[in-house]
Amino acid sequence: MAPRSVFITGANRGIGLGLVREILKVSGVETLIAGARNVDSAKELQEIAKADNRVHLVSVDVASDDSLKNAVSKVAEIVGPKGLTLLINNAGVIEKYGSSSAVDRQTVLKCIDVNAVSALLASQLFLPLLQKSAGLVSGDDLTVDRAAIVNIGSDCSSQTLNLRGSGPGNSLLAYKMSKVAMLSFTRTFAADFKAQNIPVLVTCVHPGWVQTDMGGANAEISVDESVSKIVAGLAKLNNSHNGGLFNRDWEVMPF
Repeated sequence: MAPRSVFITGANRGIGLGLVREILKVSGVETLIAGARNVDSAKELQEIAKADNRVHLVSVDVASDDSLKNAVSKVAEIVGPKGLTLLINNAGVIEKYGSSSAVDRQTVLKCIDVNAVSALLASQLFLPLLQKSAGLVSGDDLTVDRAAIVNIGSDCSSQTLNLRGSGPGNSLLAYKMSKVAMLSFTRTFAADFKAQNIPVLVTCVHPGWVQTDMGGANAEISVDESVSKIVAGLAKLNNSHNGGLFNRDWEVMPF
């Protein structure tokens, strides 16, 4: 099983760029739309698009409502009446803030806005396209080849695992708060969709501590090690993954 069409936010670098490359290896993927704030400067994405006609580049700033709405319109034109099969909310930031930081409301709000609020609004705005795809299949089964939202979350959202405080350098408090909010809307969407008979899978995956601009050079695993596991498990997702939190091997993580 494979999603017919995929849209990835924050696809110009790190995990997002890795997901683009890995998903293109999956047989059955017909269209991959890579979203980035500045497509003109996304040279690696441009090279990928030149080499593979399945790839489309769309400018999107997830923190801008107008930009998100414009991206939805462009994606709708690309995918046509069959709709969008898979939305991957990957765009994110780390704003360094801890319990002993100088009080700075805007720093905390920026982290929550980009990582949680923007992913929430993107999910709402793309939902009609996802429902088009879901409507092509009958029954109650939830799969990524029918319609799904995959949120790139974090183990930071787990309260059971939240034992290290603000983390290294006392800097992860705002980031942790944002990923808790992402998991909360993931679970809320799953419950709402079930009650409203909307057959769209919604789940959250922790990619690991990855060697990216956000994760740093000292992180535990490479981008390839992370995304290869995430993508390999997509075909296995079903109703049991709805509203859950999982690691990159798609094993259950505690809330």
